[in-house]
Amino acid sequence: MKKLTTPILMAYGGLAIPLAALGLPLVVYLPPFYAGPVGLGVGTVGIIFMIARFWDIFTDPIMGMIVDRYPSRWGKRKHWIAIGVPVLLIASWYIFFPGDNQPPIYLGFWLFILYLAFTFVGLTQQAWGVDISKSYNDRSKVYGWREMGSIFGMMSVLALPAILESSGANFTEMVGGMGYFFIFALPITALFGLLIIPDDKKSEGTSFPKISDIPLLLKGNRPLQRTLGIEFLCSSASSISGATYIYLARYVFDMGDISSRILFLYFLAGLLIMPLWMKLSYFIGKSKTLLVSTLLCSLTLSAYIFIDTIDALPILIVLTILYGIGYGAPFTLTRALMADIVDADELRSKNKRPGLFYSILTTFSKIGAAIAVGAVYSYLDWSGFKPGEVASDEVKGIILFVFAVLPMFLYFCASLLCIGYELTSERHEKIQKELEARTNLND
Repeated sequence: MKKLTTPILMAYGGLAIPLAALGLPLVVYLPPFYAGPVGLGVGTVGIIFMIARFWDIFTDPIMGMIVDRYPSRWGKRKHWIAIGVPVLLIASWYIFFPGDNQPPIYLGFWLFILYLAFTFVGLTQQAWGVDISKSYNDRSKVYGWREMGSIFGMMSVLALPAILESSGANFTEMVGGMGYFFIFALPITALFGLLIIPDDKKSEGTSFPKISDIPLLLKGNRPLQRTLGIEFLCSSASSISGATYIYLARYVFDMGDISSRILFLYFLAGLLIMPLWMKLSYFIGKSKTLLVSTLLCSLTLSAYIFIDTIDALPILIVLTILYGIGYGAPFTLTRALMADIVDADELRSKNKRPGLFYSILTTFSKIGAAIAVGAVYSYLDWSGFKPGEVASDEVKGIILFVFAVLPMFLYFCASLLCIGYELTSERHEKIQKELEARTNLND
């Protein structure tokens, strides 16, 4: 195992920059873009994005097994990054620059291709993190750098629309700026990662489990059940807030002209606080740190209910920063916890299957996101909300309820699942020793 160095961490985190720069618009900007300027309507766009996400959910476990099963002479992970990047670039071009008067089938087709390539690259990157280090605390560091890269990518992709927004650019031009940033950043960071991050060239592929065996992974595996539940709840909460943020800023608080700049503060707070979340996890453990962060998100969202929407800018900025502080930790820590669960499974099954386990994690994440975007947009459409039209007080109340109250409840439920988490650092240390002893015996 190569020593975990800063260049490796930077390269691993750097690969998350363009992936997050794509993931943010997919949740926050592209649904309103296709519903508004492209003209497909809120209900149609919500259904298309929900169907596309469920397609993505279906392919995730299959891709996870493929990533684990077929190594190459370059290693176990690198070739999948090299295959996925060109397809992702092509699909993103057609998604960000659709032209005028495109039918719903256009969005559906390219969204399906985009999610397919996105899964290949993103899933491989997450599984790669397990191979970089075996240490309990180093896993927090590895996935902490990944989350910092993600947040930096979101901040960077927001910088262009914020600049364009201040110069009077329209929504279509802002979305196009995000597309150009992603298309420029992905090849550079992918090349850097392929050159710097070590890959196990001696690794053999694992055999495909039977489809019927996958539910057995969950049976009796309380740490896995808890982690997947937390990921589902946090992903649902984050996606609901993300999908409705633009509408909240523009129609409830009447701050459409500075909405991207306020969102920038959200991600800046998340980026700056991430090293402290990592250090806290070293002292009190990952699950307890996860408990603190989910409670912070829940309490912050509850405060939105009491804001006076007139002259609300100062308090809105404070709450946005607090929400940003809590935002990044859950997704860092669920991935760090999953790396430990992979070790426990390797001890039991004698197979190292990070691709499979991270595909299950992303499946639960995407189910939460799919239900969130589809259900919320359909609900807003049913309630009478129309983008571009003046919102009534009733509709404003519905938008605020969807943005704050539903995610508040979901984050609180996630915090409850953190209590009494079984796979502690002490238990993981014993697992690592047993794995090392078995490896030495085989050698």
